[in-house]
Amino acid sequence: MEQFVPAGSSLSACRRVCFAAGHFLNDLCSSMWFTYLLVYLHSVLGFRSTYAGVLLLIGQIADGVSTPLVGYHQSDKTSCFYGKRKTWHLFGTICVLVSFPFIFNPCLACNDSTPQWAQILYFSPFIIIFQIGWAATQISHLSLIPVLVSSESDRVELTAYRYAFTVVANITVYSVAWLLFHFQAQNNMDTSISDSLGKVDIPLFRVRG
Repeated sequence: MEQFVPAGSSLSACRRVCFAAGHFLNDLCSSMWFTYLLVYLHSVLGFRSTYAGVLLLIGQIADGVSTPLVGYHQSDKTSCFYGKRKTWHLFGTICVLVSFPFIFNPCLACNDSTPQWAQILYFSPFIIIFQIGWAATQISHLSLIPVLVSSESDRVELTAYRYAFTVVANITVYSVAWLLFHFQAQNNMDTSISDSLGKVDIPLFRVRG
């Protein structure tokens, strides 16, 4: 069970790092979502730019709706032996792990003749589940800070640790992308990267997604 720490208590450096790592998966997925989703849908899967934007909009609406709902139900509405915040964190992590790989993979039940609106119906549930899970993980992770430490300085330090892992996650995603596209360019010296993106590049996004 989660218990508020007594005044004056503090966490060891190891526990602070472990806490900060609790949002690392969310940060990796967020970087992929905002940086490469439209590129993947439009240039790789061949979606019209309008449809690609609709899928991104669906995700942002789901995030905007689920964030306050998760915060409300997590406040004092959830009771569990595992702890209400840790329960929501586990629930969110499972949702992200289950749904996110399907977003950066082609439609499993589709073929070349499948209309794009039908593919939107296929991707939408995975996007909504991902955004609900992302919100649950984020809110529960942030709400753990005042539970783990009592002083204002320790809370600021935990937040700094958390942000440092966010930066590491962004650098990781961009570094892997650079390496993959760099190797792709070496294998296709006659064509620029922007011109060569297509369905053959699905494995590049699958590795990072």
